[in-house]
Amino acid sequence: MAMRDGVDLGTALMRGVTRKCPCCGQAPAFRGYLKVVDACRNCQTPLSVYPTDDGPAYITMILIGHLVIAPAFMFGIFYTYPMQVLVPVMVGAIGLLTLAALPFVKGAFLSLMWYLGLKQAR
Repeated sequence: MAMRDGVDLGTALMRGVTRKCPCCGQAPAFRGYLKVVDACRNCQTPLSVYPTDDGPAYITMILIGHLVIAPAFMFGIFYTYPMQVLVPVMVGAIGLLTLAALPFVKGAFLSLMWYLGLKQAR
């Protein structure tokens, strides 16, 4: 497998899931919930040049939708409970799980963009 700056893809993705710099794995890649730092404070890798706008949100919605809706159909939840109860519970579950997973998916997405060298056009 190819490497970038001595880092293979699996290592870069694991660093991203832990929200660390994909290059060195030492410093945080985020300064808040979803805001990417301009550059790593440890290795000075510019992280803000990698596009992480909409991709992580789409991936997270697809992932969480499949994790919540598919089991609900499989186990007959849609056929057991009234819609007045089911809709708020399902919307709440999907919303909370999406908000919980989004920073980690965005970290992995940032790592993938860094590994592939896909920078924003300026």
